[in-house]
Order: sequence, then C-alpha cells, then structure tokens
Amino acid sequence: MGMTEKQGGSDVRANETQATPTSVDGEYTLEGHKWFTSAPMNDLFLVLAQAPDGMSCFLVPRVVPSGERNRLDVVRLKDKLGNRSNASSEMEFHGTWAQRLGDEGRGVDTIVEMVAATRLDCVLGSAGLMRSALAEASWHVAHRSAFGGLLVDKSLMQNVIADLAVESEAATAVAIRLAAAVDNRADPREAAL
Repeated sequence: MGMTEKQGGSDVRANETQATPTSVDGEYTLEGHKWFTSAPMNDLFLVLAQAPDGMSCFLVPRVVPSGERNRLDVVRLKDKLGNRSNASSEMEFHGTWAQRLGDEGRGVDTIVEMVAATRLDCVLGSAGLMRSALAEASWHVAHRSAFGGLLVDKSLMQNVIADLAVESEAATAVAIRLAAAVDNRADPREAAL
C-alpha cells in the first residue's frame, strides 16, 4: 500500500500525487511520492492518487503488461520502530503506469476495504510479538542473577512476569476471537464485530 505523503501524513485527502489518464480507459500515469509504502519488495501496490474526479485507488505493478519494468523508485527504506521485519519505504513515481481500481473519486473507500482486511494481521502479529517478548523476559529472569539471587526468585519480578503473561494471553484470546469473527462474517453480528 502507498497511501501517505509527507505533507499530509494520515490525512490522505491532502495527497498531491497526480494520476493522469492515458488514451486507454482505466489506465493512468502517476507523478508524485509516497512517504510510507508497505513491503516495497512486492510485485503489486495499491496507491492513492488525485485523478481528475478526485482521490482514486490504483494498481501499480512492478512490471507493466508489456513486460518492461514500471517507473517506480524506492527512495529509501524507513528506519522504523515496531515490526522491522516488514519493510517500509519512501517511493517516487515518474510516469509510472497504473490501472484504476474502482471508480474515480472513490479511492479512499476502495483502499479502506483492503486496509480493514489487514487489521486482523496486525492483531495477530502484535499478539505474537507479545508472546515472544514474554518468552524472552521469562528466560532472562530465570537465568539472570542480581541482588543475591536469580531475578525469578524476586517477588517484584514475579509480578512483572505474571502481568506480562496475563496481557499476552488476553491479546491472544482477542486475536483468536477476531479471527473467528472474520471466518464467520456471513453472520451479521460477527461481521459487525
């Protein structure tokens, strides 16, 4: 996904990347930049840009239908906090070929459908990171000596590890519950959740 820009941040309606229609219906060229583009190693991106009738969503492939490399340039990888294993980058478009996805002017609605689908991934990833941190903290206190003994034997440290364990279990339970709702979204109550 390439949604945000330097000047707009989370306000994607302030984006300035321009989409100019070509002579082929549904095809455009893009000029501009994205401040964060998720997974720059991918072969296909969803990108928001200003088309003549407003903010629209575009499919931007790394390789165009003719087999040539598309004009999209990774400016730099982002040095970010959190999930560092999922790369993000700044990206620039200079005559980049794109195909419109959905109607012109409905780009935010179009891309939000995809963003909503990634929310479960974020919850599951966060629960997994919490579990990993708990495992490392537990190992550390079981093997680290300080204040005359192992940290695991100190009541304050036991409380800290217990709190981490409860929070990790709660995050896992919420993640599994949300996954069940996604699996059963034909049920209106589950879809609402």
